[in-house]
Amino acid sequence: MRSSKGCAVTLALAALAPGLQGCAQIAGLEDREVIPLITIAEGQAGPRAIALDEKAIYWANERSDGAQGDATGGALRMQIKDEFAVIDLLQPSAEAPEAIAVDATHIYWSSTDSLRANESCQGMTTDRDKLLRMPKDATPPVALDVKEMALWKGCGRISAIAVGDARVYGVRTRGNRVTWAKKDATDVSYYPTGISDPSGEPAGVAADGNIVYFTDQSTGEIFVDDTGDEEKERLVLEGLTMPGLIVVDEANLYWLTPDGVLMYPRSAPTGEGPVTLLEGLSSAPTGIAAHGDFLYVTVRAEGNVYRIRKDKAAARDVIASGQKGPTGIAADESGVYWTNTDSGEIVRFTDE
Repeated sequence: MRSSKGCAVTLALAALAPGLQGCAQIAGLEDREVIPLITIAEGQAGPRAIALDEKAIYWANERSDGAQGDATGGALRMQIKDEFAVIDLLQPSAEAPEAIAVDATHIYWSSTDSLRANESCQGMTTDRDKLLRMPKDATPPVALDVKEMALWKGCGRISAIAVGDARVYGVRTRGNRVTWAKKDATDVSYYPTGISDPSGEPAGVAADGNIVYFTDQSTGEIFVDDTGDEEKERLVLEGLTMPGLIVVDEANLYWLTPDGVLMYPRSAPTGEGPVTLLEGLSSAPTGIAAHGDFLYVTVRAEGNVYRIRKDKAAARDVIASGQKGPTGIAADESGVYWTNTDSGEIVRFTDE
């Protein structure tokens, strides 16, 4: 799981960024190594959610920084893999991005007007909170145009996003909803699905094609909507303890608990219970990603990032400790990437 450019790229980056480390050449070119843990961006203002594609790393900053002048919002940024430059995708504004996801052609993110962040949603119709999109081939930085970019706008911030084949799903915990919008929508609209109980608290959402799974943290339930119809979800599991963020692969569901990670087969017989993959954490986990044989989990309060085998063939492995606020996490063939919210860093881990 490393860049094909290998050590030479790491050395070049190390010369540019003080957070990067060099490589050791032992015997010859074939023996060059990539340092497993490097900081690929620093000086960010509260980075949180992160997403990947084959080309780049994308993340959302919750606060404004010096690069944004007098802007009061956060930032949406990207970095081409194995390059050092950090690129602002949007012009500075009052908008504070939160969750982020990508597909082959577009970037999707949720955002809140930072000047109105303390407004109450009760009895109010507003466009304070939004689900937005922009094409990847747009020339950055792009001016934020809500009329052009919004797939949904209203009240109730979206804390997590999942992208399916035809829809984008957003978790609105305080709105008691998982809201979905058509990816090719030409006007601002929204379609509620999932949690509608006033006491419900949706927390995580994961999509596979046109199938979407979501968790309700307060009722201890996981639902699936595989019909494509509004309000047609069905219960998958109940009696859980505060299920949080959720990810999915072809075989299983994986979700965060207050002190670990659970797994459940997508085709499990009725009555079968979930399997514990990680437990006994001293603090609640904050992020989860799945790639290949592994899950990767951040625990912000501990400062640790864990690697867990999906088949439980080995004990949990701490791939990074002493991190300052590890929060969002994503993984692919090039490595594992996470945001250190407290120190303002984007970090990459490679193990091959």
